[in-house]
Amino acid sequence: MQKSKLWLQIALATLPSLMLALPNAYAQKASKPAVKQQGQFADGIAAIVDTSVITQREVNERIAALRVSGQTVSAEQALSMLIDERVMNTYADQVGIRIPNAQVQQVLMDIAQENHMSLEDLHTMARQNGVNWDNYVETIRNQLKMEELRNSIVHSNVNVTERDVDAFLIKNPTGLYPEHKTQVQQPRYEQREVIERSFDPKAVAFQHIFIRVPDGASDEVVAAARQRANEALAKIRKGQSFASVAKEYSDAAEGKNGGDLGIRLNEDWPDLFMKVTRKVRDGGVTNVFQAANGFHILKVVERRGIINEQRKVVNVRLPDPPPSPLSIREKAAKQAGPVNVTESHVRHILVRITPVFSDAQAKAKIDEIAQHLQSGESFADVASKYSQDASASLGGDIGWIAPGQADPSFQAAVDQLPEGQVSMPVRSQFGWHIIEVLERRTEDKQPAIRRELARDTLYQEQAANVLQDWADKIRSQSYIENRLTGEKTVR
Repeated sequence: MQKSKLWLQIALATLPSLMLALPNAYAQKASKPAVKQQGQFADGIAAIVDTSVITQREVNERIAALRVSGQTVSAEQALSMLIDERVMNTYADQVGIRIPNAQVQQVLMDIAQENHMSLEDLHTMARQNGVNWDNYVETIRNQLKMEELRNSIVHSNVNVTERDVDAFLIKNPTGLYPEHKTQVQQPRYEQREVIERSFDPKAVAFQHIFIRVPDGASDEVVAAARQRANEALAKIRKGQSFASVAKEYSDAAEGKNGGDLGIRLNEDWPDLFMKVTRKVRDGGVTNVFQAANGFHILKVVERRGIINEQRKVVNVRLPDPPPSPLSIREKAAKQAGPVNVTESHVRHILVRITPVFSDAQAKAKIDEIAQHLQSGESFADVASKYSQDASASLGGDIGWIAPGQADPSFQAAVDQLPEGQVSMPVRSQFGWHIIEVLERRTEDKQPAIRRELARDTLYQEQAANVLQDWADKIRSQSYIENRLTGEKTVR
């Protein structure tokens, strides 16, 4: 009864985006910074795959949609995803994988129900957000096609044996890798447009203090002038205004005006002035410096010039996402001592809600079936005759269910039912049910949980390797011209 998590491939990430979530296989790929910037494809074509093209607009739309869903990818990653999808779809068509309309409609209904709306509401939401409905439906079909193709490849090439599980558990008794061996996160980058501004000074205003030294002055006279200049600087450093010190000490004509020299173009000032003030900020004061005619102190009042702007796209590395919290199974596997779990042996009758069989029709049908049970017919016979679940041939028996395995509504009904009692009709995401709990048992499930986790880990690792090898092989058999990286693959 647990719903398949097809959402990893086909669910709406968020309602406004109405786009697909990032498949894990692509999220695992290294995200190197793109080597070209957006807007560099003169003809708008980002890649050529056999006889079809992928446009820059498609790349940008994929990046934007994934950003809305909380996933950040570079242009290179997004284009790689689109190329792989195009190649896989072509291959799926060649091997005859077809997705019937009814399956697509069922997925659309699941998406709508997951987001608490009707199919009509979903269609309206798409239109309001500028999403072409036919294109969206075709995207769903393609994702289903790729999912079926991936499952077929993995099923044919992945085999985790009991010996593999035993060997894994010897090294990892909990069925989990130790924390220090958690999978290394690949760096994530986001392309952002930035504006770099630089100031190019063209003119500067100075205040000036000048202590004159006569031509041919003795060493004593020079030393006295230096001492006077240092006294003036000391007063400025202690907080006295430059203008008042200039009036008191400066021998220059502008001293009576606080040493104000006004503003001039850079090239109109003496080279020495420009050199000594090169690293002095606006409002700053130089140290005492000597020239041929005496000692000087300058204050940089202000600089004026032009601001240069340069726009460019840069790759910004994003912080690594926090580690995923442990699941219920993982917590149980790491728990010290037994993990006692109460399971229920359940059978049920299901009437599905489909695009051609509404919720109201399904409810009316399940009520009719309930009357057969109330009239004394056996549960197994009624389930065999009317249930639309795969368990119908077993009289509705779906075996033992542990907490958390079933749909929440279904699980809640199971938990509330006494043994041997039949429920009233129960609504779940799959349709309408009648449920019976045959018996309950409590067992230590920790050994089984650890084996399941070990098997899942090994299966996922093998599947990732198989899919990557297969994707590389199929890519090598296709003509691919990636204009973002400059790479080209020829058959």
